[in-house]
Amino acid sequence: MSDADVLHDLRNGKAERAFTRLYKHLDEVTRMVRSHSGSRTEARDLFQDALVILHEKALGSEFTPNGTIGGYLYGVCRNLWLAELRSKGREAQVQKLVAREALPTALDLAEEQELLRAELAFQALSEKCRELLTRFYLNDEPLMVVAHALGLAGEGAAKTRKYKCLEQARQHYCRSTTSINNA
Repeated sequence: MSDADVLHDLRNGKAERAFTRLYKHLDEVTRMVRSHSGSRTEARDLFQDALVILHEKALGSEFTPNGTIGGYLYGVCRNLWLAELRSKGREAQVQKLVAREALPTALDLAEEQELLRAELAFQALSEKCRELLTRFYLNDEPLMVVAHALGLAGEGAAKTRKYKCLEQARQHYCRSTTSINNA
């Protein structure tokens, strides 16, 4: 699901579906909170608060995040956590968090580009391939269940289709890497 799809769902009464997709960012927020004197529970609460803020912002037709929705969500969580640390008088933790994340590292930027290429490669696949890969890898559905849901002959057919879809994704990914490196 692309950022545009998430925004569309948030604006059109399908927030639950959008939130389900956005929960993939919880681990990153949890790492940030835990590494700056917080608990998993605090991270979850913070993340839920950020989802509410994102939802309210998305309802405004003018809202367009500068980067990705995930980046926006992380930024909201970071700011909420900074405010929480300040309210608890943990200025040392505030300074540590601000200093550590003041500027993205080259590795962070490279990771972001790699993730973008991977997402573009995934989006270039057919709808059936995207559904198959999503069901198998993200939803952890057994191949037999995926085969039945997609109208395939059986588990073997689903396994073959999954392999072909992955190969197509790799080809799209390699082409995008080559075109970026030649630019």
